[in-house]
Amino acid sequence: MASVRRDTGLMKRIFYSSGSVVTGDRIAEAIIHYAEVLALRDTSDTIDVPIALESGRVGRAQLLIGPASELAVVPEESDLADPDDSESVAELQRRIILHGSTRPQASNGDTTDYVDANGYNDASEGLNDSRRNDR
Repeated sequence: MASVRRDTGLMKRIFYSSGSVVTGDRIAEAIIHYAEVLALRDTSDTIDVPIALESGRVGRAQLLIGPASELAVVPEESDLADPDDSESVAELQRRIILHGSTRPQASNGDTTDYVDANGYNDASEGLNDSRRNDR
């Protein structure tokens, strides 16, 4: 659940294709980092984050981010309370780790479809051996 930090002042405005939202620094930084990771993986995700509403209350925004996202984050002076939500930041960081790590793929031991640096594969092993001996 989002808590409200009472220290007002500088937050971040996130601009996206159809508008903008105001949120806390930590949340904005995590969103941008996650968008970058998703773009590198050529995938997208929908996130739910706390935002500062003009009424002074904390609201929620759902944002679709990924390779096609064009996000801009700028400082925003505000008298609104910072929607500090440690749980949302932790969830974004968890997703960053999940999508940012390389995951080894299991192999069935069949390497006939793998091509080596010289362009040869195990399917034409006899040909590979004769070509390698020509060097």
